[in-house]
Amino acid sequence: MAKGFQMDTEINRKDTLKQTKQAALYALQKYEINWNSIHFIQISEHVTFRIAADQGESFLLRIHSAGKNPKEISSELEWTTAMKSKGITLPVAVRNREGSLVTTAYTDDGKQYYATLLTWVEGERLEKGEHTEETIQKMGELMAHLHEASADFSPSTDFSRPSWGIHTFERDWAHLELNHRHFISDEAIELYSLAAQKVTELLKTLTSNEHDFGMIHADLHNGNIVFFEGEPYPIDFGRCGFGYHLYDIAQSILGLFPPQRVLFMKGYERFRQLHDEYIPKLEAFFIMALIEAYSFHADDSAEWDGLIEEQPYAEAILKAYLNGTSFLFVPLEISI
Repeated sequence: MAKGFQMDTEINRKDTLKQTKQAALYALQKYEINWNSIHFIQISEHVTFRIAADQGESFLLRIHSAGKNPKEISSELEWTTAMKSKGITLPVAVRNREGSLVTTAYTDDGKQYYATLLTWVEGERLEKGEHTEETIQKMGELMAHLHEASADFSPSTDFSRPSWGIHTFERDWAHLELNHRHFISDEAIELYSLAAQKVTELLKTLTSNEHDFGMIHADLHNGNIVFFEGEPYPIDFGRCGFGYHLYDIAQSILGLFPPQRVLFMKGYERFRQLHDEYIPKLEAFFIMALIEAYSFHADDSAEWDGLIEEQPYAEAILKAYLNGTSFLFVPLEISI
């Protein structure tokens, strides 16, 4: 899974930051805001800056790589605007002086990027150990509200977002299979291969319907939820697309402890009931999300040590999945 910017060396990282800051300053001239400072946040799929403006207002400025499809960017903003109209508090786009959601920005030497300016959502991320039972349940409730709000979403004719399913999974598995050796042993990759086959067979049997398929966040993990005055708010919709609601849930609970997953599902089902016997499907989507995550980080040497440490836990999950042993909501014995 390719990332948006070259981050393989410190030189490339510094050059990316320099270039995108120039693009950010260029883009800000295209908006009707009286800004007074710009603060770098992070480099990931896009480069983000917090923009401080008059009267205490803040905005989020994102710089997207030139290889990004502007139609996909504007489609993301179309969906989040629709969610805002349903009462969901989330970052929404600010149009530029020409009325466009996406701004073409340039560096001093003429390199092209795309920029989007979003409203800022106040709040703080909570570390996994900082959560209470209430905050975890509220995360589940938030996801249920997003699924409900999106149920009748009607995209425009130019709408273009990815569809997360068998084709994207097969692509990501192929990438991991080729690039696993820095953190997954050749013996262990056989476990991954068998699990990937089992997931693929399930995906082939699924059909979409209004209740369990639609537009989803697709990346609503702990780092993409901020809390303000005890309430959770979603951020970073850069991976949103079409997919199964159970896949969306799996992406969210991937980084939670088993007891926290129980609380998340309790919160979700307070507002949106799942079909009976959903757990085997959710576990398959969990494995799908796990393989996708490792595929995404496989090329990043800075992540390898952490990924190596995770492997005993990952292998225990894979073995349980292949043996038909339910693993989502119970701690597993880890062999080290």
